[in-house]
Amino acid sequence: MIASSAVPPAALDLLISQGFDATSVDELAAAAGISRSTFFRRFGSKENMVFADQEMIITHVQTTLAASSVDAISTLIDAAHVVFDQYTVNPEGAQLRHKLLSSVPSLRERELVSTHRYERAFYDFLARRNLANTASEKSLCLGVSAGLVAIHNDHLRTWIKDPNSTDRSKLAHDVRLFLERFADLLGADGTGTEATSPAPTVVVSVLDSGADEQAILQAVSAALKDRGK
Repeated sequence: MIASSAVPPAALDLLISQGFDATSVDELAAAAGISRSTFFRRFGSKENMVFADQEMIITHVQTTLAASSVDAISTLIDAAHVVFDQYTVNPEGAQLRHKLLSSVPSLRERELVSTHRYERAFYDFLARRNLANTASEKSLCLGVSAGLVAIHNDHLRTWIKDPNSTDRSKLAHDVRLFLERFADLLGADGTGTEATSPAPTVVVSVLDSGADEQAILQAVSAALKDRGK
């Protein structure tokens, strides 16, 4: 998922205007208002600077999922809000970071890796809820996790184009609509639901002692017809 960067917008703007490879660490440190040594101590590299918030946000998502005591659908919506809120809190930085990622292939590849990490966090949550016990359930849970991330990122991209076009309530609506398609897997209480067999039909007939088999079948048949009326 895409998330806003804690890096000052000036540093991101510099990477965009000069080019990622052409911009030196010294220039980025100056744009961020820190020394070269502080830059390396805080970020380690230019690439790490661009993704400075990723570890924090992923940890926040994992904590949200682990601490929840509500149903699975509500929990997944809460976790989706975590990233959306982190992204939209800094519109300028979000716009610049998206533009930078769109122009640098290596950064897009790392963004894809982070997307898989979010999918894994959602899948692990579903597995802890005992919703991925069979091979079929595991496949469904993987699909649910990937779908959740796809819907989330679609809202984020929509927001980047027009901040007034979507918000966290619209995101919640679409995520819930999607997840409710898997209600038989997720269950309202987050524990899943099991298919139950219909209750057996009980028929009582009163027959004379010594009734033969044909008489019994006729009596049962008549009772079933009466039951169906």
